[in-house]
Amino acid sequence: MNVPLWLDTTTFPKYSTLNRDEEANICIVGAGITGVTLAYLLRNSGLKIVLIDSDKVLHGTTAYTTAKLTAQHDLVYHDLIKNYGEYNAKLYGNAQQAAIEFVASLNIDCDFEYKSSYVYTQKKGSIEKLEQEYTAAKQLGFDCELVTETELPYPIEKALVFHNQAQFHPLKYLVGLLNELEKAANVTIYEQTTAMEILTLEDERYQLKTSNQINITAQKIVQTCHFPFYDGLSLLFSKIEAKKSYLLAAKKASQKLNGMYISYEEPTRTLRQYQDYLIVGGENHRAGSNDDTLKKYENIQNFAEEQFHTTDISYKWSSQDYETIDKIPFIGAIKNSEIYVATGYQKWGMTNGTVAALLLHDLLLAKDNPWTHLFDPYRTNLKAQVKDLMVYNGKVAYEFIKGKLKTEAETLKLEPGMAKIIQTDEGKYGVYKDEAGELYTLDITCPHLGCELNFNRAEATWDCPCHGSRFSYKGAIIEGPAHHSLTGSKNKVDPNLF
Repeated sequence: MNVPLWLDTTTFPKYSTLNRDEEANICIVGAGITGVTLAYLLRNSGLKIVLIDSDKVLHGTTAYTTAKLTAQHDLVYHDLIKNYGEYNAKLYGNAQQAAIEFVASLNIDCDFEYKSSYVYTQKKGSIEKLEQEYTAAKQLGFDCELVTETELPYPIEKALVFHNQAQFHPLKYLVGLLNELEKAANVTIYEQTTAMEILTLEDERYQLKTSNQINITAQKIVQTCHFPFYDGLSLLFSKIEAKKSYLLAAKKASQKLNGMYISYEEPTRTLRQYQDYLIVGGENHRAGSNDDTLKKYENIQNFAEEQFHTTDISYKWSSQDYETIDKIPFIGAIKNSEIYVATGYQKWGMTNGTVAALLLHDLLLAKDNPWTHLFDPYRTNLKAQVKDLMVYNGKVAYEFIKGKLKTEAETLKLEPGMAKIIQTDEGKYGVYKDEAGELYTLDITCPHLGCELNFNRAEATWDCPCHGSRFSYKGAIIEGPAHHSLTGSKNKVDPNLF
C-alpha cells in the first residue's frame, strides 16, 4: 500500500486493543472523521462511549482523501432541485456549509484555509451544464460565479466558482479532536479491534462481537466504518457503488495554486495545494474493475509533468469511496433498531463525514434535526433512484457472472509483484509472488456475497468489483463490507445480513 501525504506528516496517539468485555451506552465502530467527530460531540453527554477501529485510528479512508472542505460536490444542485425540490437541495447545501464552519470554529492547528472551489470544463458542449448548476446554486444562496479564466496553466471554456470554501490537513485536525477526547473520562478508544457481528439481547441492548471473541454490550451502536459491516436486512449494499481514484503529491511544480479545482469531464482531474506540495488526483473507476491500476498513476503523473512541469513526486496513494444511487449519503438508523449507519459520502467525505457526525449526535440524543429525512437510509424517491439502481445492480450481476465463467488456463510463471488466477478442481484461486519470491495462494471468492476478486497491481491487493471489499495479498481484510479474511481453502461467504 502506498502511504499518503497526510499519514506521513502526522504524529498519532496510540491506543490499546480491546482485551476484555466492555459495556457502554453507545459503541461507535470506525475511528475516521465521522467516528472521531461523533465521539468528540458526545464527550459532554454523560454517556459512556466506546470507540473502536479495526486498524490504527485515522488510518482508514479519512487518511486517503484530497482533504477539500467544500459544499461544491461536482455538479449536484441542479439535479437535487429537480429530483428532491428546492427545500431539500437547500438542506443539503446548508449541511455542507455547516460542516465547514464547524471545523473552522474549533480553531485547531490543522493548516485550515478558506479557499475558492472550482468545477471547470474544457469543452464547449459542457458549458450549459455549468450554467444550469450556477443558476441552481444562486437560487440556493451560494456565493458563486461563472468565470472564463483561472490560474490553471491550461485554458478552460468556463468554470463555476464557489467562494468561502476551505481546505485543511485532515489528520492534524482529527488528532486535535483526539487530544480533547483524552480529557473525557466517559470516552474510551480501542484500535486494532475488529467488529464482526451484532446480536440483539433480551433486554433490547446489543452485543457486538469482535474478531478476538470479546464482547461490547451497548444500548446503541453506530457504524461509522465507511461501509456497514452489519446490514440488518437494510440491503444498503445494493444501493451503493464503490469507486476508486488515485492521487499524488509533487514538489517543484511550475506554479502554486490558490484555489481548489476539479474537472467536469472524465478522466477527472482534481487539484489543490498543500504547502509546497501540488496534489493531483483523478482516474476514477468502479472498484475492482480495472486490470491496469498502475496505468492510473502513470496518467496523473504525466498530467502533472505536462501541465505543471514537475517530476518530483513525493507521494502516491489511492482512495476508495462509496456513491449512493441518488448521490446523497445514507445517515440514520437501521429500521426498528438502535443501530445506525453512515456511508455513501460520494468522495466528499470531509464535509459529508462531518455532517454525518453532527446529524448522528442529534439522532442519538433524540434531538430534532432538519437534515434527518434528507439523509434517511430508507428514503424513497423513484425519480432519483430507479434508473441508477437498475444500472448498478446490472453491473453487480455482470461482475458476479463474469467471475464464475472464467475458464482460461494460467501458469505459475510469475514475476515478483505479479499475480494470476488459476482454475483448480475446487474453484478459482489467486496466486501472488512477493519480491522475495514467496507465493501466496488464496481462494478469491469474496466472503461478502461470493463475487470473484480481481488483482490490483498498483496496491498489491485483491479487490471486489461488486461491493468494494479489499484484501491484502496475504488475505487480510483492508476494507469491507466483507468481514472474513481470505483463506487458502474455501472462503466462508457470509454477508451478515441478519
